[in-house]
Amino acid sequence: MGLVVLHRSDDAGRDIIVTSPDGTLTKGAFPTDISPHQPLTDIAAMSWERDGTAFRLEFTGDVFETEDQRNWTDASFKTYSPPLSRPFPVSVHTGDQTHQAIRLSAKPRTGITTCPAPRYVTGIPTVRREARARVPALGTSASTAAIELAPVPGLAALIVEVPGGDFAVAAELLVQARHQAMMLGTALDVRIIADGPGDIPPLVDLLPLDSAARISVFSSHGHVTEPDLWEQLLVAVKRRGLSSAVLSGTRAHFTELNRSRYSIRPDAEAITYSLTPQMHATEVPHIIESLPMQRETALNALRLGSGQPLHIGPVTLKARFNAVSTRGAYDPATLEAMTADPLQAEEFTAAWLLGSINALTLPGVESISYFEASGPRGLVTEGGAATPAFAILSQLATLRGADVLHVEGDVAGLVLYPVVSGSKVLLFAANLTPRPLSTAVKLEDGYPHGLHLPAWSALTRPLS
Repeated sequence: MGLVVLHRSDDAGRDIIVTSPDGTLTKGAFPTDISPHQPLTDIAAMSWERDGTAFRLEFTGDVFETEDQRNWTDASFKTYSPPLSRPFPVSVHTGDQTHQAIRLSAKPRTGITTCPAPRYVTGIPTVRREARARVPALGTSASTAAIELAPVPGLAALIVEVPGGDFAVAAELLVQARHQAMMLGTALDVRIIADGPGDIPPLVDLLPLDSAARISVFSSHGHVTEPDLWEQLLVAVKRRGLSSAVLSGTRAHFTELNRSRYSIRPDAEAITYSLTPQMHATEVPHIIESLPMQRETALNALRLGSGQPLHIGPVTLKARFNAVSTRGAYDPATLEAMTADPLQAEEFTAAWLLGSINALTLPGVESISYFEASGPRGLVTEGGAATPAFAILSQLATLRGADVLHVEGDVAGLVLYPVVSGSKVLLFAANLTPRPLSTAVKLEDGYPHGLHLPAWSALTRPLS
């Protein structure tokens, strides 16, 4: 509710000295692991060194604090006010005035200020015949759009979120989702959103025995797997005789998983959480910067779960609901406008999707679910046309479990995702820049292949 400072994400681990309003000096650091809570508080000034330069920020007009925005896949730490220790939301009345100032000073430590070197091509990218991971299972989410869908070979599952309370609505959603799953040739991943434990048995009773590959439950308020909900789900699944894998975690951001670690149940078969790049900003560069942060959340989730496998998703361009609202989620009347992105059917989203799959291809990441099957947030448009993102996802779905090879060397803005397909190597490539990109790529024992990508595009081509 005022001025904000964003700090670089690669400041992680950097020492910092905080001056509190009473003049007390405290040594701290930007966290390396993603911090669930504010790592720096009670800030009137902060000092640190980087690139041969001593920096100092001074704040007036309020008490500031710092949070780790990697929780939401932002590539930054954020220093802001007012502190979250104050009652939330903060009331502002008509006519109220706020005066704030931030002063940044920088002083060379050695007489010469050094800046990070610009990124250049680090040689022809070379694909090594060594696996770094396997192609994770890929899925999507159910939609309410009544569009005929063709089967997608290899598609892992179709997520359907089922609200408690109104069982007629829940039953209708399950019928629609099962119909879509049958058209796509996949199973359901059922996410129960419960007001309380009493919602769970009747919702589980709605599930046909053979329809759900996975099932999980989350609170409608905190959006995580609360202990009482978890115990009731286990009882209901056992009583019903379901063979579904039972997951715990959150239907919201990694933030909620990180801050409510009890939601990671040790007796769960896997962990789940969702991703969206537009919690705090909507500019295209910000959406692209979120990609390496997605990888950070997965690495942190694997650490928190002591190796429990991950089912990540839904991954969406815009948030599906407001996870921090004090007045509930989005108003249904404005839901589509709030959650649909005009980029959804563009080439850009295919390139971003490949960048996301590349970032999340890690040992322990079992599946990733993207967007919805159809509609304004879909892989297929309301008119029934397949989007460029659908083309990439459907091709990779058929390669589930195939080896993904190491790449040495890089070109700024270029994503390379080489996959072993039988005796060949298929190269998936994306250009995440606003300019055409031309380079060469080669197998370590082969000759260079020319690669030309239009701006914001993705393609597939054989390397051997």
